[in-house]
Amino acid sequence: MDSRGSVHQLPQSVRPRAYNDSMNNTYDIICPSAPEENETTTDLDRAMLLCLDLSEEFGYAEIRDAFGNIVGDYGDPSTFLV
Repeated sequence: MDSRGSVHQLPQSVRPRAYNDSMNNTYDIICPSAPEENETTTDLDRAMLLCLDLSEEFGYAEIRDAFGNIVGDYGDPSTFLV
């Protein structure tokens, strides 16, 4: 905030990549026991459905955002740790 109480916002061209709106909505669906089935999408609803389908077929799948954070998962993660 500046002395007048307003918030400064950097122009899009000088914002760090983490603030790029198109990057923030990328989701990786990861199936550790079947990596050939991994997929990337920008639609979280689609990612959740794909994750559920993969977990039912292979035991576990997870969704990670562009920063590597787990957004959701289905199944038992210990199935691929054995």
